[in-house]
Amino acid sequence: MPHSRLLSRLAGLGLAAALTAGAGAALAVPAEAVTWSAPRTASVVAVDAGSDRLEDALMVRINEARAEHGLRKIWNFDVCTDQLAEQWGARIARTGVLEHRDQREVIRKCDNSWAGETLVRGTDLSPDTMVSLWLDSPSHREILLSPRARRAGVAITRDAQGRTIGVVNLVRHG
Repeated sequence: MPHSRLLSRLAGLGLAAALTAGAGAALAVPAEAVTWSAPRTASVVAVDAGSDRLEDALMVRINEARAEHGLRKIWNFDVCTDQLAEQWGARIARTGVLEHRDQREVIRKCDNSWAGETLVRGTDLSPDTMVSLWLDSPSHREILLSPRARRAGVAITRDAQGRTIGVVNLVRHG
């Protein structure tokens, strides 16, 4: 998530000042202290919409897929996991290497007990298309539909070739 969006979301929690001083560094607050509600609904967004709107629409679509399979929705993003997703998406965009991060890092850095990651890269990717691609892949489907998932971090960015890169980290805290 862009730093300005993170700060605006945290302002309501009174945590923006704690993160401003440590921008770009490790999080200054415990992972359990910093969450915000995932969007519950999203209007249809164009594939060229801003990444914030696409991220919200993607989380709504993930929750719809989870509900369709009788699973609880993911109601919260957490700052630590979201920041790691943003950093990983930026790394993929910068290097061109589409590979999964070692999820032990997400577990360790954000004090999680479980973590799973889904990645996608392509052109004209809508949230519906991203979720459909993940559900068609057995290993990604297992992550999206894991009953262990309770929180999320989502990043959508574009690389120099104009391709959309999506990173979703689903986690269970503590």
